[in-house]
Amino acid sequence: MRKDAFFYGLLLLVTLSNVSCRKEPLENRGNPNNLICKNYLSQFEAIWSGMDQGYVFWDRDTVDWDARYEEFRPIFAAFDARPANKPVTQIEYMEAYTGLFAGLLDHHLAGRFYAAKGIPHGQCEAFVSPGTNDYYHSVSNSEALRLQLKALRKKAIPGTLVEYSPNNDYGNPGSYFCLIPGANDGELIAYFRFTNFFMVQMHQKYQWYPNSPDSQKAQAPARAFYGPLYNEGITTEAGYANNDSVVGIIIDVRGNGGGSVEDLEPLIGSLSQSPTLVGYTRVKEGYGRLDYSAWSESVVNCPALHLNKQKPIVVLADVTSVSCAELATMLIKALPNGTFIGERTYGAIGGLYSGGSTNIYHDLFYSGCFGDYEYFENGPDPYRDNFSYYVYTSTFHMVDNTYGDVEGVGVQPDIEIRFNLNRLDEGTDNQLDRAIRFIRVGH
Repeated sequence: MRKDAFFYGLLLLVTLSNVSCRKEPLENRGNPNNLICKNYLSQFEAIWSGMDQGYVFWDRDTVDWDARYEEFRPIFAAFDARPANKPVTQIEYMEAYTGLFAGLLDHHLAGRFYAAKGIPHGQCEAFVSPGTNDYYHSVSNSEALRLQLKALRKKAIPGTLVEYSPNNDYGNPGSYFCLIPGANDGELIAYFRFTNFFMVQMHQKYQWYPNSPDSQKAQAPARAFYGPLYNEGITTEAGYANNDSVVGIIIDVRGNGGGSVEDLEPLIGSLSQSPTLVGYTRVKEGYGRLDYSAWSESVVNCPALHLNKQKPIVVLADVTSVSCAELATMLIKALPNGTFIGERTYGAIGGLYSGGSTNIYHDLFYSGCFGDYEYFENGPDPYRDNFSYYVYTSTFHMVDNTYGDVEGVGVQPDIEIRFNLNRLDEGTDNQLDRAIRFIRVGH
């Protein structure tokens, strides 16, 4: 992928505090990261203006942002007018910001807000995350994974299942590999699942700690599928992906919450034989709502270590597949031998600039995250005298390779198979079964 044009990551690291005003001329608004908020109204003005200037989906979003200003400005002004013996409650504070952000399209969008005045310490924070999807499952991701792994064990050829299930260790994705019988004697299907996009980071971590007791176990599933250089792609004959007996591949990103774009080329691009156009991106080029750049191609490169020949590749994904997992799904779906089976993904595909610095300005691309990242990361204690906040929103608008929108919509499957908890409780993963059948019979 062109890393100079398009970055996915977990966080845009910034340092900020701020005020601005809707009624000022645009050129006088200033950067929403530069000033300090001292009351409810100045915090509202800064947040409203930061979104007005830097939200990347205004040409698609149906929310009337000017109407939201007229509706919510008096609410925050009234908060400042409260007498000391009638402080703003946390419920009121939450409801105000929940209403301000309600229904916005960006499914990466999240906000954290701190009120230094009036509300007792510990009751002074508000959080918003307005993204919604009508495909929600009735069980947690961890419970779905437990049941799906139980069903996978029934399909795996005995002795081939390789598992790594960390206890929420950041940077160590749970990953699972096995071989499944193909349609004919001697034919194999290689299955690989990982639960976030930190595989390359995991590899790098264990280069520093080669004697860590977790090192071999953590990397074993990826090495079984890709070979020992899984951080660079598919090693010829060292992993099962390039084994001639493997007639089809299943990549399972159900429950994968995303992560770093660094993983895309070695893990997903290596399944192709050439660079793949995944979609198009654009950014803001000014503070105006519709000041957009031209669309730019988003291409994932094929590394030198890659799949030797085409064979059917199925990606399993669902509503719990988010961000980079959705991008991986789009990439496999774009391959001539790729098929997406499952259900519509979450719809949080907008790119996030990952700068690796706490001194990146909101107007680097005129869009993206803004506010006080240190507050977001470390909590309000250092900022008790200020009305600090952090808004986490996309830097890039991305569409698929047909210019179809996916933000707030999700990637649509080629073959839809809905999550079925009743079947899972009975020990059958209907989505996995459909993927196996597709590879065995070709449809």
